[in-house]
Amino acid sequence: MLKPGFSLLEVGVALLILGLAVTSVFQFISSTTLSAMQLENRAYARQIANNRLALTQTLEPFNGSDARKGQVNFGGKLFFWSERLQDSSPEFFELSVRVGLSAENNIYELTTFIAKK
Repeated sequence: MLKPGFSLLEVGVALLILGLAVTSVFQFISSTTLSAMQLENRAYARQIANNRLALTQTLEPFNGSDARKGQVNFGGKLFFWSERLQDSSPEFFELSVRVGLSAENNIYELTTFIAKK
């Protein structure tokens, strides 16, 4: 007569299934967290680019140079920005603002046109 309960094989299969489920849940959580961080960084970079555009049009116009760069702390992180002004037509300049977490890698780029004065 067999005793009631689980065999060693049944326990092993159940542990295997549980391990696979836990692993997939942790992978989902980590990829979701990474995506949220990247989205947050991109939103911060977009705000920095918009701020640079506003400063260029008001308090910090280009004077003689056609490029500049710098860095700013925003949201507890250090972001690097660069701006380039090009003569695109008799009426407009083309302004390109790039923002990233390093000086080499950009996560956001804003390109717009500014009327010449």
